[in-house]
Amino acid sequence: MGFLRVLLFVLLILLVLYFILSVWLRLREKRRMREEWEAGDRLVERDIFVEVGMADYDRSLRRRLLWLVVIGPMAGLLLLLYLLNVS
Repeated sequence: MGFLRVLLFVLLILLVLYFILSVWLRLREKRRMREEWEAGDRLVERDIFVEVGMADYDRSLRRRLLWLVVIGPMAGLLLLLYLLNVS
């Protein structure tokens, strides 16, 4: 029963870390899009340019790979707990 508490505690910490990283990377991408608009041709409004860029970011591989922050350590911890309990 103790390992369930450890798993839930680690999962909670990893989800908080995921949320913080997600917000930080999203803000960084939004800032990059604004800077790109400032340096570009300015053919469209800045808000539309940023909105389209953020929609592309939401579908990007970088956004999906962020889930490895949660999945990787949890898989490793589950494997470790399994191996320690089986052997």
